[in-house]
Amino acid sequence: MKLPFLGPVVAPHVFCLTPEGVSYASVRREPPTGFFQARAFAYPPGTLGTGSGGAPLLTRDAVAEAVEAGRRLSERRLSHASVVFPDSWARMLPIDFEQLPDAADAARQVVAWKVKKLLPAAGEQTVTFREMTPVEEKPRLLVAAAPTEMLLAIEQAFESLSIRVGMLVPASLALFDGFSSTLATRAAGDYALLHRAAGSLVFFIARNGTPLFFRQRPLEEANGGHEQEVRLSLSYYSEKLQGPGLAAAYVHDETPGGGTLGGAFPVPLEPLSGRLFQADDTFAERTAARPELMAGFAAVYGQG
Repeated sequence: MKLPFLGPVVAPHVFCLTPEGVSYASVRREPPTGFFQARAFAYPPGTLGTGSGGAPLLTRDAVAEAVEAGRRLSERRLSHASVVFPDSWARMLPIDFEQLPDAADAARQVVAWKVKKLLPAAGEQTVTFREMTPVEEKPRLLVAAAPTEMLLAIEQAFESLSIRVGMLVPASLALFDGFSSTLATRAAGDYALLHRAAGSLVFFIARNGTPLFFRQRPLEEANGGHEQEVRLSLSYYSEKLQGPGLAAAYVHDETPGGGTLGGAFPVPLEPLSGRLFQADDTFAERTAARPELMAGFAAVYGQG
């Protein structure tokens, strides 16, 4: 079982998991981009369990209503789908290495060993990683680690309903990878991408579509000091990474009551919106009502 950032072939169907429920969407990649269909469903009582270490465990009954609706809306063509889950269900962190093996399997073993050292109390984790912009010519990786028990439960829940999961990814990584080409072209320089959702604040700085800086923080530890977190991150980018300055900054904020963040940035903070992707007139309404759909759209859009 893998936790890929983006797979080579992605169906237009996506399920977006949240702590409260699941949203199904069928994505249109061609202009005007948007959603053919989108529906949201609360988990029925008792269908979201808890595993070791508090990891959420999805059951078949938790997603059955959403899958049946997706199958009906797609005229029974739904058999493969992407699944996006909350950032707070995974740990994402940048890791520096002195060196890494060239062979992929050997490199994965080294990364898994490093994660186990850094997160000794996390239990069995499935890891995936991608390269970051190197600093001082040493390899740097952006690593995502999620409880293996949780990922297996998600896959098995959908597979029991005859849905094959082609991609399983945290929301912020779906946003970054799905939109990196578009945002890098628009920015024409280093750009920031901030994602704030229930339980997690994620901050990227990218160069040429590749992560240069990354930070994830639980919101309960931020104590409302989100602007301070951003300012510290930008100071690190400027002083330690010798960043020349941001050309643009983008945000997807799923917590509208969490306070503003724009004052911490030296450039205007632009919300991710349909106008960046030639979306139709319904895109804004749908993503405003169900903010998790933005990451679901990104997961499919990036493979169009």
